[in-house]
Amino acid sequence: MHDNQLLLIEHLCRYNALDYQSCLRILDPFEQVTPTERSYMFRPLTKNGYLKKRKDGIVVILAKGRALFPDVTPLISLGGPKTLDRVIKVSHMAMLLDEIDIPSSGEICDYKWLYFIPSARWRTIGRGILSSTLFLGMLIMPGDRRYAVYDIEDGKMEWQARAEGSLLYTKNGDRETRAAGMIFVCSEEKRLAVAENIIRQTMWYRKQLLKHDRIERTKPTRWSNQPIKLKADYKHVYLTTPQRLRESIMRIYGEDIAGRVFCPDATRMSEPALGDYEDWPYRYFCNPACDLLKFVYFFAAVKKHTELRRDNPYVGEEPYHCVCIRPEDRPILEMYPDVMGSEGLEVYEYTDR
Repeated sequence: MHDNQLLLIEHLCRYNALDYQSCLRILDPFEQVTPTERSYMFRPLTKNGYLKKRKDGIVVILAKGRALFPDVTPLISLGGPKTLDRVIKVSHMAMLLDEIDIPSSGEICDYKWLYFIPSARWRTIGRGILSSTLFLGMLIMPGDRRYAVYDIEDGKMEWQARAEGSLLYTKNGDRETRAAGMIFVCSEEKRLAVAENIIRQTMWYRKQLLKHDRIERTKPTRWSNQPIKLKADYKHVYLTTPQRLRESIMRIYGEDIAGRVFCPDATRMSEPALGDYEDWPYRYFCNPACDLLKFVYFFAAVKKHTELRRDNPYVGEEPYHCVCIRPEDRPILEMYPDVMGSEGLEVYEYTDR
């Protein structure tokens, strides 16, 4: 049996089920063979009774396959038909993370540097998490940083702001399991559209979500009954795709260091809505990891200052706003032309050396 075949069986021992196309991806992660050859690599696993491929395209582990890894403990139960879709999503996300050398775990591990705990296990660790939360698991980083991971696909999903916010609450003084933010994984081709829609939804309702005055003139189109809107409680909301996952996680990890590239002598600000750093008369919003909430803070700050100057002749031009972004996020920044045209605005771009 080939190594990748064993990797697939081991993955299914942990997560019980996975969609067929993802199974083929594990068997041939670098796409070195044709789809037909890939299917030939899969066929012996079902023929010899290690796995079973159902009519709906879902692959499940059988007893013979589980016997190959008797020490591997399942991290999620298969459940009934209603929970199967969620199991597949969690399993798929664990596969994507495993591809970039981020393993799964069923508990908090002090000896691991970076790892993923699936949602079913995290619910037994965290306190006060509401049952309707849609997160797939918690990505654990060094420095007491935990990020709730979501698969939002094209962004059209039922979003329950209160339920998702429960991942970031402190219950009974317990801070050990409180998330430091969220990571949204969407499809590559929908990335910019998803970012724009989430930002517009949040900007329209920012008076209650971010405690800023509402300035927007046109109401955005609703994608679903409960479109995704961001709250200040979420702290950070990073947007990435399966193709960018490794790069994004490394950028999140090094965000604080990258933040000071353009303002090394500036003072750290205590209120995120006003900026990350201040070197008067400049305020810097440093966004090296595509934090959608930080984009909202930036847009709101510039719009509010512009409105104050328009309504009060005694308000000066200062502070000037600076935003630091990745080149690929420039279209997100340009979604509000009035912000880009504001007086004194400076835009800096991070480049990978």
